[in-house]
Amino acid sequence: MAFLVAVRDLLFRSKIDAAAQRLGVTVRLAPRGVPLSEAARELGSGTALVDLGEAGVLDEIRRVKGAGGVRVVGFLGHLQTDLAQAARDAGADEVLSRGELAGRLDDILLAER
Repeated sequence: MAFLVAVRDLLFRSKIDAAAQRLGVTVRLAPRGVPLSEAARELGSGTALVDLGEAGVLDEIRRVKGAGGVRVVGFLGHLQTDLAQAARDAGADEVLSRGELAGRLDDILLAER
């Protein structure tokens, strides 16, 4: 299993990377400019951690889920309830606020071991 991080926010990326290193979990950063669906296809199976604030991400989640094999965990600001529901409708397996993600990051990363 593998872990793909599709997060452009450098602060959150560094937080995820630091937690992964501390836990001994290998994460792969989605390259800039590469669609989530393409990066997930290269991943094969595992989990993609996705910033739901990125443009076009809902369509990309639909493509990822249509291809199968990748669990999608999305995160967003806690007041973005419409976006949270839209992400669930697009197929996100789990939708978390930024605070929830920060609090559960270790558990989410360890689930891929």
